[in-house]
Formats: sequence, structure tokens, C-alpha cells
Amino acid sequence: MNQRNEINHHLEALREEMRREKLDAYILFGTDPHMSEYVAPRWRDREWMSGFTGSAGTVVVTADAAGLWTDSRYHLQAAAQLEGTEIELLREGIPGVKTLPEWLGERLGTADAVGASAWTLSLSKQRMLKSQLAAYGILFRSTADLLDRIWTDRPPNPSEDIYQHDLKYAGKSRREKIGEVRSALREYRADYQFIASLADIAWLFNLRGSDIAFNPLFISYALVGPREVYLVLQRECLSDELASLLEEEDINLVPYDAVDSLLQDVLEKDRKLVFDPDMVNSALAEIIAGNSFPVERRDCTSSLKAVKSGVEIQGIRNAMVKDGVAMVQFLHWLSQNWEKGSLTELSIGDTLRQFRSRQSGFIGESFNPIVGFRDHGAVIHYSADSGSVYKIDQPGLMLIDSGGHYLDGTTDITRTVALGEPTQQQREDYTIVLKGHIQLATARFPGGTRGFQLDTLAKSPCWERGMQYSHGTGHGVGFFLNVHEGPQSISTRLVDVAIETGMLCSNEPGVYREGQYGIRIENLILAQDIFSTPFGRFYSFETLTLCPLEPALIETRLLDREELQWVNDYHATVFEALSPHLKQEERLWLESITAPFQTRA
Repeated sequence: MNQRNEINHHLEALREEMRREKLDAYILFGTDPHMSEYVAPRWRDREWMSGFTGSAGTVVVTADAAGLWTDSRYHLQAAAQLEGTEIELLREGIPGVKTLPEWLGERLGTADAVGASAWTLSLSKQRMLKSQLAAYGILFRSTADLLDRIWTDRPPNPSEDIYQHDLKYAGKSRREKIGEVRSALREYRADYQFIASLADIAWLFNLRGSDIAFNPLFISYALVGPREVYLVLQRECLSDELASLLEEEDINLVPYDAVDSLLQDVLEKDRKLVFDPDMVNSALAEIIAGNSFPVERRDCTSSLKAVKSGVEIQGIRNAMVKDGVAMVQFLHWLSQNWEKGSLTELSIGDTLRQFRSRQSGFIGESFNPIVGFRDHGAVIHYSADSGSVYKIDQPGLMLIDSGGHYLDGTTDITRTVALGEPTQQQREDYTIVLKGHIQLATARFPGGTRGFQLDTLAKSPCWERGMQYSHGTGHGVGFFLNVHEGPQSISTRLVDVAIETGMLCSNEPGVYREGQYGIRIENLILAQDIFSTPFGRFYSFETLTLCPLEPALIETRLLDREELQWVNDYHATVFEALSPHLKQEERLWLESITAPFQTRA
């Protein structure tokens, strides 16, 4: 059975279960019980049902129709992967495209019922869907996971080994971090904090795992009380030595499948329990509501881990040097080998991985590298496979978005390189993107500034020329954790979180010409306070990523004196930091690539 027929078979099997449950539609969110962005194979239900492999999207199935909603990063990819199936692609962000409730409102009648698994649906999303569908007279209810009945070879829960993240990297002990959570509970006048976010739990307990590809996480929950702490996980994933160490620190280990029993046994009706309705699934939220006095607010651990400590910042600086060395070695290799005609997008990604793997403390890639040659670079989250991969046998632009996990930090970097002589339009597009990148990198802003206020700085040079990119400009980055981390964001999304000293963000404006090429420049930037005035504290960013820009794509006449000086200063910093770690040939190449541009008087 080919993939298209297999997908249609999956749709019919789900519809049969919907009839048994008296459901007129069923929704698949492609997430796990922890609302993770990337998930273990067991919870890739969106992919199983549709064949779409992107990291964001929602599938809805009715008795006679099916739709997939995804954002602009994946419009081209989704169109290709859905071709030949009955699933309609709904391109989020495009004017006139119906929202999920509107689409269902057209197809269903009053009192029809829509369902979704309670275990992969957050409480906040459940409330939102109920309200939106009620406007059409449609009922919504959380259900069992219907795919458990039809996904016959569904993978089991992941169960990879869990290991300790050494204190010399983490900077704070488990006891210190748990103490900070308890301080927050006293501030909230609450008794317990329940945490479902896998990254928050890994940070809190200084533990890491590999249950999810490219994410050093393990499936778990945590419950922190005034005196007791419970860590819910798969006990067999811990060594006896590590389990004993945790128990000696008064951390109670609870089997992963017993989380519901834990909440029922430990909680009391008059005790206040804090939890994040965006991260806790509706199945557990119902148990919490029935056994405690729930207090809904963002997990305090989300804010605590977003502000990097001095030890973490020094670790990130170390990781940036290592990652920069790997990137320069790779870019030098690429400059020497692309014209041979033997490289492909896949082999280039593999080679970059090999260069990173030679660095000390390297654990793995922070995401699957995006290597997009020529028009593939215009697919924002392009993922090469054997069926679509390009051979590098002619000149063109190549967009390379990649990153690494090191014991002392996580990296995320995008470089666009010119293979052969670029066109004038390519040079101008790159330089306009660079202008936006510099505007954010050099921004000064008062305390309390939100990311959506800064987003315009990076986008305005594009807007002035009638160009636009539809993805966010910046996201938070974890410390040997998720490459995408909140709560801060630099985008059009109205995220009510101020940028604070110690927050690590990406700076990645871009331009994408469909059918031609894509350009993106991404560095990681660290927020820092710089001075006080009678008007309050003011902040700026320090660029931490160390890797040269593409000089062949910089049209200097489009940069003013300060922008040219920024490029020269950045390149001088890159050369000074990386050259001692390079071989002579690589060092000479880097020296030529970072040679200063002539600035105007």
C-alpha cells in the first residue's frame, strides 16, 4: 500500500471509531501529554493521520472531509505532502482562509459533537475550542485517545536513559532550584506547584534524557510541595546510583503511569495547587480541579530558566566558540568542495554534523539541519529527503539553519552562502535582511519592553522595500534544553513578557522569494542592562554567535557608516575568538572572509 492510500485508510479507520463514539469530527494536534513542540514517535498522530511531517499543525476529520491547518513555515511542504490525499490544506495567515471553527461551522450542524483526546489537549485550548464551537451550536468534548484503537503498530512510551547534568554546567543545585519554586509558592500563597513541561522539569532537577529527537528531555511530571517533592518518570530509565542520589535528596520517585493516582492521593481539597493551563492536559486538569483548589498561572520555572545565570552565560559563551569553530571549518570545507558536483543537501547536513561532533561536550544537534539550495531555501522549514534532495552542481544561494547541543549550552545559527557569483538582486536582498538584523542587534530599549515592540526594528528595512517575512524574528533558546524556549518572543505575537537581563534570544530576519531562493541571517543575542537614567533602566543586546557573514552578498552602498562599522566590529570579534582554534589554512580563509569593509567618512 503506497503512502497516499495508507493515509486514506487511516482516515476511514478513524471515522469508524468516530461513529462508535457518536462524534461528528475529531481533532489531532500532533502534540504529547506535555504540550511539547517536538514529540516522541508515540504521539506523532498528526503525521500518522496525514503524512505531514512539520512540527506545527492541526488535523480535523469529519465524516466526509478532512483539513490540515499549518503556518507559513510549512505551506509549501504541506502542499507537497498532502498531494493525492483527501486532506485539504488550510494555510494559516493567508487572508480569506477559514479558521478551524469556521470550517467546522460550515460542515456541521447544531448539536453535532467534536472530540479530541483529553491527554493531548491543554486545558486552555479545550476552553477556547468549546467557546469557539459553541458560537456555531457545536458541542465539544474531551475523549479517550481514539488512535489507540486503530494505530496497531503505535510506538510505546519512550524509555531512554536519564542522566545528570553536572553542577559545573548547571550552576545551581536541585535544592537551590526547588527552593526558588517554593519561594514562588509562598509569594502566590499556594501549597503545590504541578509541572508538566518537560524542559522545565529537566532544568529544575538538573537531569537530561533523549526521549525526543533533538531535545535532551525525558517524559515526566513534577509536583513540588512545602516539604515534599515528587518526580514522575519511568523508573527504569534511571541508574540505581542516580535513583539513590535523588531519593537521598528527598525526591520521591513515582511511576510515569501513576501520575493521576499521585494527584488523587497527595492533594487535598483546601490546598492551593498552581499549574499552567497552557501546559497541563485537560485529563490531568480535571483531576487537579477535583482534588485541590487550582490556581492557574504560568509555571514559575518557565521564567526562572529563561533568565540565564552567570554560570550558564559563561557556558553559552564557551559553546559559541566551539560551535563557531565547527561552522568555520565547515564553511571553509564547503568553499573548497561545492564545485566538485558530488554534494547534496543531505550530505552537506551530514558533514556539518561531523564538524560539530569533533567539539568537546557535543551531545547532538539541536534540530534537524535545514539545508536549502536555490528555491528550496525559500521553503522556510525545508527538510531534505531522498525524494526531494538537490544535488549541488551549479551556482546559487544556500540557506543553512543548524544548531548543536553541548553540555555547556545550545546553539542555533543560520547562514546564507553564495556558491558562485550572486546576482545584484540577491546581494540587495541579503543586505536588506542584514540591515534589519543589525537594527535589532544594536537596539536600546527601556525596561518593560516586550518582544513584539522590538520585532518592527528587524522588519522595517524589508517593509521599506515592499518585502516581508511571515515568521517570528526571535525566540528564546534553552540552556542545553529546547532550541525554542519561552516565555519571551520577538514576533508579532502579543506575548506579554518583558525582555529581561539574561534572556537568550535569536535574531533571524529573512526574505524568501518562492521558486528562487531564501535568505536568513540568524545569531543568538543576550539581553543585558546598560545604564539608568531618570526615565528608568535601559537594555541592549550582546551578539554571542561567532561565525562570519557572507561578504560576497553584502552590498555596502546600502549600509550606512554605523552599519558597516557593526559588520567590521563583528567580524573582528569572530576572528579574534576563533582563529586560535583553527588550522593555518582555515585561519587564513577566515582572515580573508572577515577582512574589513571600507567605511565612509
